Amino acid sequence: MASKTSAPKQPRPAPKKAPSAARKTPKAAAAKAASKPAPAAKARLPAKLPSARKVVRSVAKAIETSPVGKAGALTSAVLRTRRAGLLSRRVRNKIVVVTGASSGIGEDCALKLAAAGATVILAARTPQKLHDTLAKIEARGGKAFAYACDLSDMADCERFIEKVLAEHRHVDILINNAGRSIRRSVKASFDRFHDFERTMQLNYFGALKLIFGFAPMMLARKSGHIINISSIGVLASPPRFSAYVASKAALDAFSWCAAPEFADANVRFTTINMPLVRTPMIAPTKLYDALPALSPDAAAEMVMSAVIDKPKRVATGLGLTGAVAQAVAPGLSEFVLNQAFRLFPDSAAARGAGDAEGEPAPRSPADLARKLFAQVFSGVHW
Repeated sequence: MASKTSAPKQPRPAPKKAPSAARKTPKAAAAKAASKPAPAAKARLPAKLPSARKVVRSVAKAIETSPVGKAGALTSAVLRTRRAGLLSRRVRNKIVVVTGASSGIGEDCALKLAAAGATVILAARTPQKLHDTLAKIEARGGKAFAYACDLSDMADCERFIEKVLAEHRHVDILINNAGRSIRRSVKASFDRFHDFERTMQLNYFGALKLIFGFAPMMLARKSGHIINISSIGVLASPPRFSAYVASKAALDAFSWCAAPEFADANVRFTTINMPLVRTPMIAPTKLYDALPALSPDAAAEMVMSAVIDKPKRVATGLGLTGAVAQAVAPGLSEFVLNQAFRLFPDSAAARGAGDAEGEPAPRSPADLARKLFAQVFSGVHW
């Protein structure tokens, strides 16, 4: 009997082992790396910000060098030349007072007016800065006089008015540009009543004192123009600017009430609701390059437009949009502003927590945006 031959046994498959870290495929390693949480924004943000600025600048440069950009620049140059002629016809040999004339918008306005042939009366607190502006005007062949004056001091205002009238007899155009801005919530202001007093003192009472000092001669001569540099905040009512906006709104309201009384004497009022301006205060912080703001030159051009055309109001589209939104949909407007109020809190200084330098570094883009917003709108705008 033949013996049975058994089939050869198949070897058992080896149990699968979990791949070790050393045996991971590149694809698996990449997947695991992608699943890891990203490092804190605190470490990454500073490294990325310079490249973001470079992108913005390169795009701006590309637009400027394109045919459309060149055509726009040429058109702008032609319009400026034409406007310079109109400005010269309006102000040549006229006496123009510019407050806050030692820097920013005021200085640019003074330089443009002097170049157009006006005799410019420069007023500001700091004598040295004031004389620096005077020197620039004289070096360009213009005519100006500098008077150091603290416009928040009513006695100093009276002295300034008396001196100007004694030496120049009258004022043709008054540009109330000097102002103070404070960014602080109402809740953080309960024990800071002086914030409201000092903003009213300069932004409203100081400007009003000059109007009362120079307007009588304007009315007697049946010629004059009063230009008040107000704020976009009066139209948009942003949270945390109650002291600043209230003081500017007071001057706006006075001007709108006084204008009909002066109209038949050919004395005009113009209110300029100025947006944020890139003054020397924020220039050193390159992060602000990405925020929308006018240059002092562009802001001064708005003022020159007011000098030429004598409109009742000069405002940007953004400001007018805010005003329309509050008039048409006040509830919705309040909701949006409330969200902005919650998103951008008071700065450390406004909370009384010391210098903002002691605050923790931003840990996310939202934190960075809040910090930037708080710093940009922290103090004097011009």
